[in-house]
Amino acid sequence: MACWPRSGNAQPRSPPGVTLVRWTPPRFGWTKLNFDGSVLHDGSGRASIGGVIRDANGRVVLSFAERTEHAPIGIVEARALIRGLKLALDYGCDRLVVEGDDLTLVKLLRCESTQTRIPHEMLDEIIWLLDSFDVCEVQHNYREGNSVADAMCREAYKTTVPRLLIGMVPHPLWEKVAEDRRGVVHERVRA
Repeated sequence: MACWPRSGNAQPRSPPGVTLVRWTPPRFGWTKLNFDGSVLHDGSGRASIGGVIRDANGRVVLSFAERTEHAPIGIVEARALIRGLKLALDYGCDRLVVEGDDLTLVKLLRCESTQTRIPHEMLDEIIWLLDSFDVCEVQHNYREGNSVADAMCREAYKTTVPRLLIGMVPHPLWEKVAEDRRGVVHERVRA
């Protein structure tokens, strides 16, 4: 299995017991896909995927939000990644940073772990898609640094129609995108 290298995702220095987290833009000439999956455990059987692709200036290239079949969170996260990778290819991205908050999936793709929560066929599809880019890097960020993708998942629950937005996100997410562009730092308290 090919592995995808880590890209520079330097986080600010943090005080003891706290991790400082922020979204960072990709290098010039690259785009970044942030993806996320959501599974509700409220008996509704609902799950969703969402993501956003942004350029080196933090501008939104496209965003997506849609419901998906209920499944374990690892599978739903992988569905979000697959959807985002396909959209990035369709849009013509050739140098892509892939960033998500599913540490198990990220470590698997970076060959830092063999632990997986997804079927081999799904992993094979992800690898094939990653190999389709000229250059692709995979990295982890905490939920606080992946907040736009996380919010896109929540947007998917508001409608039964899949959403694909070119050059924008839904209005309620504008401020989150603006915060990311400004480099706003979020605190994550370590347990």
